Amino acid sequence: MKIKGLTPILIILLIILFFTGHIYFLAPYLANFMQIMEGMFKDSNAIGWSILVLTFIVRIVLLPMQLHQSRNMTIQQEKMRLLQPQLTRVQEAQKNAKTPDEQAKATQAMMHIYRENNVSMLGGMNFTTLIIQWPIFSGLYAAINPNIIHGWKNMEWAVNQAAGIKSATFFGIHLAQPSIGLAIATGLIYLFQSYLSTIGIPPEQKKQMQTMMFMMPIMMFMMTFFTNAGIGLYFMGGAVIMVLQTLMINLWRPRLRRHVGDSFEVKDVVEDALAGRIKTPESNKNSSFMDKMAAAQQQAAQQGTNERKDVTPSENKESNSKRLSNRERNQQNHKK
Repeated sequence: MKIKGLTPILIILLIILFFTGHIYFLAPYLANFMQIMEGMFKDSNAIGWSILVLTFIVRIVLLPMQLHQSRNMTIQQEKMRLLQPQLTRVQEAQKNAKTPDEQAKATQAMMHIYRENNVSMLGGMNFTTLIIQWPIFSGLYAAINPNIIHGWKNMEWAVNQAAGIKSATFFGIHLAQPSIGLAIATGLIYLFQSYLSTIGIPPEQKKQMQTMMFMMPIMMFMMTFFTNAGIGLYFMGGAVIMVLQTLMINLWRPRLRRHVGDSFEVKDVVEDALAGRIKTPESNKNSSFMDKMAAAQQQAAQQGTNERKDVTPSENKESNSKRLSNRERNQQNHKK
């Protein structure tokens, strides 16, 4: 199953777990795992080390999927680099657009260029690995703070096991409480990872990626600060692994660039796109979301043009009838 086909299924499952109250189903297993690791480490920081071990295990399991995702993103970025001359033309048309119709035509032209060249407007971005980890985040949070689970006092694992976990520290950081230092460290590491991901990318694409470059570190800082330090430790460990993964992709990029240059055939459709000579995609179940959106926008623009054409003659007829009725009324008054 392709990753993009797996994502909607995982989202539905995540929503079901959330609304049925089973989002914390991994909590007892993770609490048991941390206690087993504590017995192995036999150290005051053992619970924290167990969280880092958990992070490493999860990331290793997800590594093939994450590398596949990063490879696809890199290929999409390289394709967009080759399409940049056409995209620049469309961006200039968008800036110079003076009417809503011209703006809509430029937007449709942009979608048409992406569609004809089989390039994703999202740049290959995918959130599958993040969704997969969400039950782990929730289970780890509940294992450290079991009181968030309804009826936790009736759960043996929460009463017996979680008491020691809740009071655990990692080099002086209380794992059950928020840690501003851990949140800042996590945000900075993700910022560094975002910077690494822009190396080797053309300036035009860097401008487009600036929002995402700062959004992810800010989001991870907020998530780390407003949860407990145990989750923050998981995020920080994951950020370090993401840095290593990004370095691997950067080493891989020249080879992928050659692959795209040899296999990707650029279709120059910007002239037809800006002129409005765009074939409307068939709205069937096999059409992509972007195809359907482009078709809907084009249909709306055409409908708006037709409505204006229809309204103008009717308004002229109405005004002519009013002039005739006024002229007849004046003639009758003159006769009287």
